[in-house]
Amino acid sequence: MKMIPFSKLAPAGFALALVCIQPGTALAGGQGFSREVMSDSSRSVDLGLGKFESFPFHVSVTVRGGYDDNVNLTSFDEQGSLFTNAALGLSYEFGNARTRMSLNGGAGVTYYFDRDDGFDDGDYSDYDVNFFLGFGITHKATPRLTLAASLYASYQSQPDFSSFNNNTLSINRRSQDFFFTTNRFSVGYAWAPRFSTVTSYTIGVVTYDDDVIGVFQDRFEHTFGNEFRFLVWPTTTLVAEYRFGIVDYMDDASRDSTSHFLLGGFDHSFSPRFNMSARAGVEFRSFDEDGLVNPQGDRTHPYFEGTLNYALAQSTSISWSNRYSLEQPDVPESYSRATYRTALSVRHAFTPRIVAGLNVAYQHDDNAGSFAIGGFDEDSFDLSLSVRYAMTRNLSFEAGYHHTRVISDEALFREFVRNRYYIGATFTF
Repeated sequence: MKMIPFSKLAPAGFALALVCIQPGTALAGGQGFSREVMSDSSRSVDLGLGKFESFPFHVSVTVRGGYDDNVNLTSFDEQGSLFTNAALGLSYEFGNARTRMSLNGGAGVTYYFDRDDGFDDGDYSDYDVNFFLGFGITHKATPRLTLAASLYASYQSQPDFSSFNNNTLSINRRSQDFFFTTNRFSVGYAWAPRFSTVTSYTIGVVTYDDDVIGVFQDRFEHTFGNEFRFLVWPTTTLVAEYRFGIVDYMDDASRDSTSHFLLGGFDHSFSPRFNMSARAGVEFRSFDEDGLVNPQGDRTHPYFEGTLNYALAQSTSISWSNRYSLEQPDVPESYSRATYRTALSVRHAFTPRIVAGLNVAYQHDDNAGSFAIGGFDEDSFDLSLSVRYAMTRNLSFEAGYHHTRVISDEALFREFVRNRYYIGATFTF
């Protein structure tokens, strides 16, 4: 098994010492943990004041088998293979009127029966690995003061598409072992019945085992933010926000930058089942090095993010997220890129036993050019469909399909198309 260099373990150990990020699921080689398994709404209960669930721990064991028609994510000499996946997951939730906590984690291995070494050194030629740990806590210290932390860390062989759309960190799409973590800490204070503030600090870390990729990808990202919130109506809050961001690369100081964000927006509940949140404004980004090292120079760019959640009925829910912003590129010739992301998730329960999920995501990247290489655009599409049948409270069966396509107008070798088909079973206790 490939040994992880100590230089790579240092930032990983630092991030894990903070303990984790926003609860979420990560997939081993594109397969692993079902969101329904790890956050099964049928298990949610009203914990009440000081009343804890009898069995707050839930462990799930998942076994899947399927076929992947492009296991190396290449645009030429595509290779298909049967695969099998085994994953172990743990979730833990408890709380009372003042404090709520959640913990989830897991580990998974995907084995490919027919996979060439490709450009790899052979250590991971037959299998992909995935480990993740997430933790969230909210504590109401006083009627006015609320403390919160949302943490997540993962070590993966292949990034799933949610890595691109559910996190602020940009990650290379290639099949490379990497570690990433995002951790947000916040303090909310109600100064008056209608006026409150939320002060936050977010730290993100990305580091790759491959030193060639790590030179232009390994980094720390720090974001300090402060929201000023004014309650206009019981269902509507206006928000003004300032953020200060620092990007600190471990091996390439010419990519280091600082950013100022000036944003405005709102949070609105149309009904108990329908709510949305939006922020829009501008980012002013300055690079630490001068134009001779970084030919692209400082940038001023619009910023937008928005989410919409709608429960059409007790059995159907929809979530839609969008973001347009500057991000860190995943190619060495570019120092910045403008990215638009959108993701739509639909979950429907046909019966109490049969649940289907559909996730559709799109990402457009506009990579800025340099002295020697021009800029290029890239489009990524991702679609996944799954159906789960709960035979008993503890045992369920699942079938799914996953399609990913990357189209690049200049960088031919970045393009690929991938289809995955699988069936599996999950036992939860």
